[in-house]
Amino acid sequence: MAEVLLFAPERAFFSDGTPQKLRDLLNLALCAATPDGVESLLLEARRRWPQEPDAHIGLYKFYFVSRRYAEAEAAVWLALREAAQAAGFDRNYRRLHAASADWAQRRGAVRLYLFSLKALGVIRLRRGRVAQAQSVLEKLLELDPVDEIGGGAFLHIARSFSEEAA
Repeated sequence: MAEVLLFAPERAFFSDGTPQKLRDLLNLALCAATPDGVESLLLEARRRWPQEPDAHIGLYKFYFVSRRYAEAEAAVWLALREAAQAAGFDRNYRRLHAASADWAQRRGAVRLYLFSLKALGVIRLRRGRVAQAQSVLEKLLELDPVDEIGGGAFLHIARSFSEEAA
């Protein structure tokens, strides 16, 4: 049986400022006995802390790992909407450009938006929606040209599928 590793203050959280009560709830989710228990706690976390990146990321990662890709994608769209609203820019990634925000921010809503774009691209790849994944990942690299978020490798994968089909 695999050992369950709890979140620790020095690692695992997306945001430096994750509230302790949210950390505690996410730790409880990791220890839940059933997938339904995990999901319930993660949904509660997102409901109670919709402005916190970790509440969103924990949920869509859970769905992704559970191979519930449609639900993962829906959770990512909600994270994108919340992040865009908090950061004050258009939620539609297609309309964004380098000057839409300070994309180099390392925490907060802007970072959640970029990280969620990467997640959207990866989920779409997993769902076999290669052209859509490629579009999202190209936009991510436009907004994150130094590839701090790590979308470049997934864009390479998406492009390799496109090349094979040609």
